[in-house]
Amino acid sequence: MYRMLTQSTLRNSRLLCSKPPPTSFVGRPFSTQAQKSFRVPFKTISASVALTSSFYIYSQSIVQAEAMKNDLASTIKNSNPSVTIAELQDKDNRIAVQAKSTQELAMALFIYRLCSFPWLVDAAPYLISAAERLHLQDPVYWLIKQTFFRHFCGGETSEECISSMDKLAQSGINCILDLSVEADLHLDKEPAHDGQGKYHHDEQQADVILKMIKSCIQTAAGGRNSNAMVAVKVTAFSPPELLLRLNQAIASLDQSFFKHQVDGHINAHGLSQVIQTVLPPAKDQEQQNQRQSILDHLECEKGALDLLEFRKLFNLQGPGRHVWWETDQVDPKQSLLTSEDLEAYDRMIDRVNQACSLAHQLDVGIMVDAEQSYFQDAIDHVAVNLQRKYNRRAKNEQKGPTIYNTYQMYTKSARERLELDVELSKRENFVFSAKLVRGAYMVSERKRALDMGYASPIHDTLEDTHASYNGGVKYLLNKLRQHQETTNEPLSVYNSPIIFMVASHNRDSVILTVDEMEKNQISPYSGVVLFGQLFSMQDQISYTLARHGYAIYKYLPYGMIDEVIPYLLRRAQENSAVLGGAGVAHERQLIWDELKGRITGNASADVSITTTETTTTA
Repeated sequence: MYRMLTQSTLRNSRLLCSKPPPTSFVGRPFSTQAQKSFRVPFKTISASVALTSSFYIYSQSIVQAEAMKNDLASTIKNSNPSVTIAELQDKDNRIAVQAKSTQELAMALFIYRLCSFPWLVDAAPYLISAAERLHLQDPVYWLIKQTFFRHFCGGETSEECISSMDKLAQSGINCILDLSVEADLHLDKEPAHDGQGKYHHDEQQADVILKMIKSCIQTAAGGRNSNAMVAVKVTAFSPPELLLRLNQAIASLDQSFFKHQVDGHINAHGLSQVIQTVLPPAKDQEQQNQRQSILDHLECEKGALDLLEFRKLFNLQGPGRHVWWETDQVDPKQSLLTSEDLEAYDRMIDRVNQACSLAHQLDVGIMVDAEQSYFQDAIDHVAVNLQRKYNRRAKNEQKGPTIYNTYQMYTKSARERLELDVELSKRENFVFSAKLVRGAYMVSERKRALDMGYASPIHDTLEDTHASYNGGVKYLLNKLRQHQETTNEPLSVYNSPIIFMVASHNRDSVILTVDEMEKNQISPYSGVVLFGQLFSMQDQISYTLARHGYAIYKYLPYGMIDEVIPYLLRRAQENSAVLGGAGVAHERQLIWDELKGRITGNASADVSITTTETTTTA
């Protein structure tokens, strides 16, 4: 608020000063146009009064902001988990509404009211589709942009998100920039020419998105919010059909392992069966000899492989790629992955590495989002290989991990995946960094399972999902406690083998995490346990955690309005129960009480609680 007030005052008096312009109050220079305007000489007494007033207001705001910093620093110093939990449990806690402008509160009240009507949320996709067919999309897009988009998104470009990032940073909240493009980009879909291949158009789109992601990473690195991260979807870097085929290949290998394993291990004979039934046939005698040599070595040693060793052996990015996967097969029906698939796979990995290499260089975290189950094995494959590469700590390097994978704990397999990946990171000495979510595709996953006649991958009851999520949090915290006790060193982002985010709007899960952190002696200031919520959702939780020094992030989606609409629709559909529930009804009441108080003068003016950046180091 103070930043906006002082900038507004200076803009009103910018014609009055002939000196070079100051920087903005968040350390970022004013625009070139504004700099030029400062050079115009002043001529009137009224202008002189305005100039004096502006600097008086500026000095007063600095004093007030500094006082707020000191107050919050004192709050954090005197804070403890019991106080934090008490504030989280206090449903009348107004810390979030006090931090917002009156305009933001009015918009939030309007949006939450609309979202409380399930029939409107359900009808929205059909209404938008009808408007597009009738060529009435412009007024509809304008309405969406001024309401839902404005409330839930940071802008149409990553640069437009900077103001939201800066404002959240004033309250000690970090950001995860999320290019939420879930629609087809506007590229001319020309027929493929000779030599271009079936993936040509999808790869054109992936190349465009790569450039957008790089820009996003640079924005995250350059903002005041120095701990900002970037969310990416692997599907954005690859043709969907390729990911489906990759997913099928990985799933087939795992299924074959479980078919031939004995006591969790597979021997040379079982491995031979896997090679014959799953992998492409050897393309020449040399490749056949290499395969046989590996089998003979395993047989001679009388050894066997567990699941992690088995996966590593057949890793598409491992040293045995040419032994197991290189093929002359071009017919998709005869091989899980054809030569064309492998070439497209390599280009996908190159795109992902370009983005992650830049992020690693600029010290920006990458959150690899989870997606539908029919992509997830392929996504995990990509994410784990990225962690192998970018989450290793160089000697004497003061740097946190770069790659975070996502675990949808509403899936029945999530806990097993979590534990396997923790064990893998321990064996191969890289940092396990993760985000735990409940899940975002429940409706579509269950419908697909029903339509295709297989068991739903989602837990059957809400209670099972809660148990899975909270169990995953306790498991990781217990691992952190064990490491801290073994090394006798306090945890930090520079020495912890595990760093994870509790990405949840569920108040009980957040409170449980705070309580379990205390039980396991994990300091909130260590930065090894992060919290995350979506932009403009459950702000009461976010601002309370920030106030007490916990590392808190807001997912800040952005993108062109017509490309982000699918994201907005999915978000509204998946969260309609949350948005229309009793918890949000109470939040709407808090907003209304704050608005009434401001109108009648019985509430404080807009307040932005400011904290030092060191309290949310992640």
